[in-house]
Amino acid sequence: MKTDALTGRARKTKLDLMPYLLVAPAILLIFLCLIFPIFSAVKISLTDATLLKYDHAKWIGADNYSNFLKSGTFLKVITATLIYVIGSVVLTYSFGLIAALLMEHTERYKFLFRSLVILPWAVPQVVLVLLWKWMINPQYGVITYLTDVLGLLPSHFSWLSDHRFAMVAILMTTVWKQYPLSFLMLMAGMKGIPKELYEAASIDGASALRKFAHITMPGLKYVTSGLILLLTIWSFGNFVIVWLMTQGGPSDSTAVLTIYTYLNAFTFNNLGYGAAIGVVCLLLSLVFSVLYYYIFIKKMGTE
Repeated sequence: MKTDALTGRARKTKLDLMPYLLVAPAILLIFLCLIFPIFSAVKISLTDATLLKYDHAKWIGADNYSNFLKSGTFLKVITATLIYVIGSVVLTYSFGLIAALLMEHTERYKFLFRSLVILPWAVPQVVLVLLWKWMINPQYGVITYLTDVLGLLPSHFSWLSDHRFAMVAILMTTVWKQYPLSFLMLMAGMKGIPKELYEAASIDGASALRKFAHITMPGLKYVTSGLILLLTIWSFGNFVIVWLMTQGGPSDSTAVLTIYTYLNAFTFNNLGYGAAIGVVCLLLSLVFSVLYYYIFIKKMGTE
């Protein structure tokens, strides 16, 4: 009897530990790839570390943060970051929504339409940037030619050399890369809206605009909340497209926080200062995400 009781207790203990053993590899991976690098970045940001004297860096406290906040480029970098994040999120969501609505009301060639819309998502970022830089080239770019013919911009206009239009070019490239994800998520959300609601609205004489405002958008609120949160986090962390397009120029007009972090850490050899800017970027992204969660997602969960 004692042996059976001990065996049963051992089996129960093993079963109780099983969930923790299954989750342990994922927790370890998160720690190694996320938590540890964040703590390392915070530690480096509190020193005067450079690439050449990393092992002999001196503790300077919050001086790097103070210097960044007092610098003349602080407001310019924060402004560029907010313009990029808000612009890319709003435009990516809008283009994805338009594409999803067109797809929903297309009867023929749905597979072809879906394939064409998703294509930018499959193209590597480097190739996509090269394609857009070719299209806005001052000498032979097709977009430059069209804006010239229509009289919208001067002849041989250089998008990436103009501090106003450089960000526009980056946003066009970013939106073109990201909107297929928005399209897929919103289209999936539309599939979950009962068709009976639209049929009942049609019987009541509701217009297409009223159906969109009172059925489609409320039906997409949960998908929209998650999508906007993802797009915001990705936009704060985007580096490749901005770097390949302008490297932060001209005159730091497109120097978002990720670019400014890289420039200070690896180009200007000021690793501690660059790490401090990176931590500021992380905190800003975290603040936006937490605020968005409590204002929108938690509110919807209580409805």
